[in-house]
Amino acid sequence: MAPKQFDVIILGSGLAGSILATILAKHGARVLVIDKNAHPRFAIGEAMTPDTDLMMSILSYQYEVPEIAHLSSFENICNHISPSACGLKRSFNFVYHREGQAQNLQETNKLGVHPSSHLFRQDIDLYMANVAVQYGVQLLENTRVIDLSIDRHGVTIATDNNEQFIASYLVDGSGYNSLLTQKFQLREIPTRLKTHSRSIFTHMVGVKRYDDCVPTSQPQDELRWYQGTLHHIFDGGWMWVIPFNNHDRSANPVCSIGLNLDSRRFPKTDTSPEQEFQAFLARFPSIATQFEDAKPVRNWVSTGRLQYSSHRCMGDRFYLLPHAAGFIDPLYSFGLVNSCITIVPLAARLLKAIANKDFSANHFTALEELQQKLLNYNDDLVHCSYIAFSNYNLWNAWRRIWILGSSMRQAKAGLRKRLKISAGKGVELASMEDESNLDYLTPSYEGLGDDFFRQATTLVEQVEAGLRDPNEAAQQVMSLIQSIDFLPNNFYGLGDASQRDLDVASKYGIAEQKRFLFWIKSSSKSEVKRYFDYDIDDLLAAAQQTAAGRS
Repeated sequence: MAPKQFDVIILGSGLAGSILATILAKHGARVLVIDKNAHPRFAIGEAMTPDTDLMMSILSYQYEVPEIAHLSSFENICNHISPSACGLKRSFNFVYHREGQAQNLQETNKLGVHPSSHLFRQDIDLYMANVAVQYGVQLLENTRVIDLSIDRHGVTIATDNNEQFIASYLVDGSGYNSLLTQKFQLREIPTRLKTHSRSIFTHMVGVKRYDDCVPTSQPQDELRWYQGTLHHIFDGGWMWVIPFNNHDRSANPVCSIGLNLDSRRFPKTDTSPEQEFQAFLARFPSIATQFEDAKPVRNWVSTGRLQYSSHRCMGDRFYLLPHAAGFIDPLYSFGLVNSCITIVPLAARLLKAIANKDFSANHFTALEELQQKLLNYNDDLVHCSYIAFSNYNLWNAWRRIWILGSSMRQAKAGLRKRLKISAGKGVELASMEDESNLDYLTPSYEGLGDDFFRQATTLVEQVEAGLRDPNEAAQQVMSLIQSIDFLPNNFYGLGDASQRDLDVASKYGIAEQKRFLFWIKSSSKSEVKRYFDYDIDDLLAAAQQTAAGRS
């Protein structure tokens, strides 16, 4: 029997693989997706962020696939998929704990955002895989690839059911056990990554709302602990609490729980993950209260060290999506957003390659550089976070570096999208320009000068090396933030260490955004260029349109 032919074969039908497959099929590509498992299935990577929402929206608009936009907000998921397929994420909540002590509510932080989501991945992934099939993607589930070969003519795949498939290009959207990394020995051994962490996780029912476990919040506090992603922070690690039952429309009683530990300080042992979790709760009484009635509804999973990396993300006729190429840690939920960031330009390059029958690796070089830069940035950010967990003041300062970076990238990417919408440019722009300028997708401190993030990172890493007092480092990080002269009126309160709770979706936060746009609109091009590695004419035009209320 002759092998079946496709333009692109994608390994893995998770969200990233299904989204890319859908986009390619929408624009005429013949796409095969192969997965060793079947939907519905358990998956982690459950917390959306404003960055991820924005990238989903950009993908949907740019490639004219409305079903991707159905994932871009809490309301869209409720209305188009299911209210039980998501939880509400109104905030990032961080609660600092000291072993053996009751929690001090003066050592907590909240970051309010426009309503985002928690993804019940077994439903969400099934939805997106079905969308891909509806657009013409061929999906093979419960199918293992037993051999693959790539030469200058194309890709050949052999499966365990004695079928053979050929394609012009192969995308690996699987994960750690990537077949491509094994075939071409792409893994870095040892990894270059600095973060050292491991995880145990499960789904539970009966997890209390943290609001019911602590003294009543002030009446004017609009940010509730249970209406966001809750992070319990402690010296040596953190825990996620991601509820899917935190809004009135949900009939899903499940809560996702994960404990993440510095694997050098808390190495994995023969203790079962459930016993390890109970032993952890015994050390932190204020966390234990939240789990007095909790019961797991699936088996616990215990990992070794989470971090892995690859010295290459692509080669002749193949590309590795972020989770196949490398991974850091679930903190800040960068996994899904980095996948979406990669897909934005990757889809354009693949469509162009198919049209021109030219799959030369040099067309993907800039994208590989971006993906490696994203991984390195994530590693620096998370590595310094684990260091900062040892001291509340240092943590309170360092988290503002993360907030600033996310805000900057959202400003650049969001303004660019508004400009494209106002110009009526969708997939035509993506196909013609091939997303050649990737500056708006790069890690977010480029516009603050090359030294800004490096200086902040060095300050924190000196704490780990015993060269700097953590409180001194916290003050120096705050001084760096305060030195950014374009932050109008102390942008979101980032420069004020006493302002523990920030809300970018409040009236105050929206007013700060408008003042930021006014700064862009009223400043000289040279002044703006100091902070944004960006097409300044486009940026100013988008800011003027936004300030005028036209987009």
